[in-house]
Amino acid sequence: MEIGYVFILSGFLIIALEVVIPGLYFPAWGIALVVYGVFLLLFPQYAFVSAIVAGFLTVICLYKFVYSSGKDIKVGAERFIGMIGRAIEDFKENGYGRIEVENQVWQAKSKDKIKRGDKVKIVGVEGVSLIVQKVSEG
Repeated sequence: MEIGYVFILSGFLIIALEVVIPGLYFPAWGIALVVYGVFLLLFPQYAFVSAIVAGFLTVICLYKFVYSSGKDIKVGAERFIGMIGRAIEDFKENGYGRIEVENQVWQAKSKDKIKRGDKVKIVGVEGVSLIVQKVSEG
């Protein structure tokens, strides 16, 4: 068996590790090994350089398209911070009421006196409640 096939098989096995141990740690190594093995079989004089280039290009692509895409993802109530909603009921004396934001109804808390129909700005999250401030009209 030629050594190029061993490198190709090793590369695919390392790429397959990504299924078991996710986190995008293995693709660059695996792709570099596969490219190294292919070039060992076809163009042995360029094998090492091509493997290095393939590994670096894979890392660059991963950082540009994969790692950087999730930097500003907010989930849950945090995604509403800074948005404007509308009170769907008068807030009670304890400061709690319900608001609608992006067609969703959320429990909200405020120090302001808020009536049904008032616009509110979401300024924070406390537990499962949105913290809001009344938006002054005008």
